Amino acid sequence: MLAQFSFALDITAPILILLILGIAFRRTGFLDQHFINIANSFVFNITLPCLLFFSLANTTLSQVNNIPLFLFGVSYTLGSVFLFWLLSLMFIKQDKRGVFIQGAFRGNLGIIGIALVLNAYGTEMLAVASLYMALIAIIDNPLAILILKPKEHSAYRSILSNPIIIAVVLGLVFSALQIPIPSFIRQPGQYLAQMTLPLALICIGGSLFWHNFRGHQKEVIGATLCKLILMPLLGTLLAINLDFKGQDLGLIYLMLSSPTAVSSYVMAKKMTAHGTIAAEIIALSTASSSLVITAGLIVLKTLAYI
Repeated sequence: MLAQFSFALDITAPILILLILGIAFRRTGFLDQHFINIANSFVFNITLPCLLFFSLANTTLSQVNNIPLFLFGVSYTLGSVFLFWLLSLMFIKQDKRGVFIQGAFRGNLGIIGIALVLNAYGTEMLAVASLYMALIAIIDNPLAILILKPKEHSAYRSILSNPIIIAVVLGLVFSALQIPIPSFIRQPGQYLAQMTLPLALICIGGSLFWHNFRGHQKEVIGATLCKLILMPLLGTLLAINLDFKGQDLGLIYLMLSSPTAVSSYVMAKKMTAHGTIAAEIIALSTASSSLVITAGLIVLKTLAYI
């Protein structure tokens, strides 16, 4: 049991420490909201695309050609949205259903999901995780827009200009055509890529804030339970029955158990009157995720599934 606990802690503890540092830096005034906003924009537009591009461009396509894994991720995401929509019909008021569903299914794959996989399996699974994340991101935005039902649908066009999607496409092109990247470009690109996870995780910690959610505990706690427990539990059991194992099963579990994406707050605030609920779902799911993910990893490792 000690070996399993150590394995799980090696994956989740670094992320938890950086989140706590972000909270501490914000509370002591070392970081302010202006810095966090600028840093988040820098990560989204520059460093994360660099991380994804170089991880794919430096990998041969045969190493990331895991069609069953990618099909599972996309299919299960679509299925989970339908499941959470059914649950919302029974328990959630109509005007809050969109925020609940988005909080329940939309994970922070680009930062916490990638960080978990990197801690678990190193750079050998980074390219696969990057492509998996990009495919889910392609469907996440349209699904969120459809669920939240905005008055305008211009956000669909943002998918085509999304730096993450562009970086993944370019990375695949460079990999497929085996285009060499000069070292004077690759080296600074790698420097930027290495900034991504620590900077992003500290900013996520600094962004966590709470309101008095006594008026909508059901939505916040319900979405968090769906995101951290129901979604990874059902998905991992299904993946085991479909004969996924080892690193593929580990990637599925880690991606599915990632807490609610920070971007869900931006969309909820813009498209609904319940941005506060979205912020609280992000805060609660992120704060609780390390403990839940650690427990799940211990179980999977003990049963020799990963």
